[in-house]
Amino acid sequence: MSEVEVWLREFLAEFRKQHERLSEEEKSRISNLDDFAAPCQMLLLRFKDINFQNLVVTHDRGRNDAEITVCGPIPTYEAVDALDSILKDPKWDRELSEKEKSRYPLLADKTISFREVVEPTFLHMIHEIKNSPFVRPGPTVIGTKSWITIESFFWDIRGNMADLDPLKIVNEIMEGARKRTEAAKAETKPPSLPPAEPGIKGSGTHFYPPIWVGKLPKRTFKQKALDVPVFPERAFDTKYKEKAVMVYEDGLIALDEQDKLKATRMLNEIMATGLLLDLSFFAARELDVSEVEIDISTLIIRSFSGGMASLRMPQIYEVPFRGTTVSVDRREVEKEKLVRLMKEAERISQDPEIGDFLVLLLEAYTCLHSSEYMQSFMMSWVIIERHMFWLWEKFLREENITRTRREKLMNPAYWNVDSVLETLNLLGRLSPDDYSVLMAFKNKRNAVMHEGEKVIQNEADRCFQNAKRIVQQRSAIP
Repeated sequence: MSEVEVWLREFLAEFRKQHERLSEEEKSRISNLDDFAAPCQMLLLRFKDINFQNLVVTHDRGRNDAEITVCGPIPTYEAVDALDSILKDPKWDRELSEKEKSRYPLLADKTISFREVVEPTFLHMIHEIKNSPFVRPGPTVIGTKSWITIESFFWDIRGNMADLDPLKIVNEIMEGARKRTEAAKAETKPPSLPPAEPGIKGSGTHFYPPIWVGKLPKRTFKQKALDVPVFPERAFDTKYKEKAVMVYEDGLIALDEQDKLKATRMLNEIMATGLLLDLSFFAARELDVSEVEIDISTLIIRSFSGGMASLRMPQIYEVPFRGTTVSVDRREVEKEKLVRLMKEAERISQDPEIGDFLVLLLEAYTCLHSSEYMQSFMMSWVIIERHMFWLWEKFLREENITRTRREKLMNPAYWNVDSVLETLNLLGRLSPDDYSVLMAFKNKRNAVMHEGEKVIQNEADRCFQNAKRIVQQRSAIP
């Protein structure tokens, strides 16, 4: 019997002896992370040439009490194979009880084995092995204690467990139970705290493709070697259409608009304006827009929840610049450019039609870069067609055409886009070159709608560029 197995048996015997002396109330106050009452099984895993051990404790009623297994020392280069072999032991096959599954509410209606919940503990051990060369040696201590299920747990031990005093550890567990019992008896109801100030319910997303506001922080060699993260701070606050807006360095933008449809529209007006200022972004769909809660006094985001299907999710869950193989590439954007972008977006979207054009243009751009050429072409064409009718109405008003005649001449049932293009060209309001290009787009649109003709990349791009030029002109952005 190894030294550490002797230690575990002495520890268990002392625990059971002192446990019997406790009252029922005191027994109930022993932490689930310190409970070695019957039935109890212990698995100690030791690894060669590194300074930690792991103790896995279960309370499996289908196995013998006081079952103690010591594995190792396992060479680190064999750790994965050894842990994999241990995981394949049939003793881990049993299904979790309803009580054990209470720690995993999402699994309440599923059948799950104990192996599936103990596996993350074994993966944690592999992570510890990888980090062990960088851990400074120190005295033997029991470090982190963690639940596996409500009836099983594991201890991280730094050093050799056999160097610890088992009596001292048991005494500390029992003393803790007694103190908690006394505290419960003496407990008085604390005065009610004032209700927390409600936060602002809002919406948010990330600029995409990803950006960093200002200069990308550069980590030192030591920070990279130790995997020290860099956390984004708030870059600036502003207002957009009377709504508070917060922009963070990692491109997170949140505003105090709870209605997701309205928030998505406003966010896309902002993103679309970037297309006119050489700051190209993709459209944010509803699944990309998350619920946020904003602190009223500090304007700090308290909580942020996003849809898992969103392209922007890697930005939400990435700890920026961790140096992992899945790091998010970012482009630097000056804060002043984003501030200007929002001011311009608010100015030009005051005209509802230009606001519509912005959103359509952004969708056309997003589809173009997603190889959805037909969708991109059609959205660009909507901008062009509506603009042609705007030019036609502008001419009719300048000529003081009566309202009745104007309404007839603006009705597509009588005066369609083909007629509008012909007339604008004859009036000199549409150049021969523009007339030829737009007629070709119109014919292509009809072929797509009525004959199912496909749109190729070049056609979608040319249509988009024409739509962009229209929005640029109508927005008066140089």
